[in-house]
Amino acid sequence: MIKPRIVLSRCFLKPTRYNGTQVYDEFVEKLKNYVEYIDICPEVDIGLGIPRKNLIITKENNKKRLIQPETGKDFTELIESYSYKTIKNFDKIDGFILKAKSPSCGVGSAKIYKEDKFIGKTDGIFAEIAKLHFPYLPIEDEGRFKNKSIRDHFLTRIFSFAELRELCEKPEINNLILFHTRYKYLLLTYNQKILRELGKIVADGKMSISEKIQKYKNLFYQAFIRKPSSQKHINTLLHLYGYHLL
Repeated sequence: MIKPRIVLSRCFLKPTRYNGTQVYDEFVEKLKNYVEYIDICPEVDIGLGIPRKNLIITKENNKKRLIQPETGKDFTELIESYSYKTIKNFDKIDGFILKAKSPSCGVGSAKIYKEDKFIGKTDGIFAEIAKLHFPYLPIEDEGRFKNKSIRDHFLTRIFSFAELRELCEKPEINNLILFHTRYKYLLLTYNQKILRELGKIVADGKMSISEKIQKYKNLFYQAFIRKPSSQKHINTLLHLYGYHLL
């Protein structure tokens, strides 16, 4: 089995949190055995110590700033520069698991303030930049995995994308046909329109294999953006049931 390659917040591996602790999450612990991971901790990697004074996100002139309230220091440019440089170097990755509520890594769970008042929740600075660079990859924090459907959707995507990477490394027409045959019913569940478009790419007799793989790859990622409804799962099961009755 090819292992998905994910970016993982370092605090799931080592005590790198602002208060010097390590994070334990049951789902992440189990998943570690089945994935390869690249660990990151934006706050430590820009030179902040362990433990360190707390950081928060503030909104100033419609822009997010990363501020250390106790010292008044602004780390926005430093963490943005780190994020862009680090993310640019990521190669062949299938998803992210980041730390919930973190001002650098939270996925829709980091608190944001304006004039010392809490005004809502947002993405951490690193998480936001990761989403911009990898719009088709699953980017989650461990807090969101409490929702089983989000957890299942994440697993489906990272393992599917890992197998897609393997296909791209062995770009042969027989491999593409086998891959498409294997994923036909999963694609039917997720996005019937894209399934049809992918089928046309596979069947095209004029396209080179490199062009086929590139177009197939781009559409395959898009097919898995949204979680399928229960009805779509039922429709796929009915198709399978009808197929096996033939």
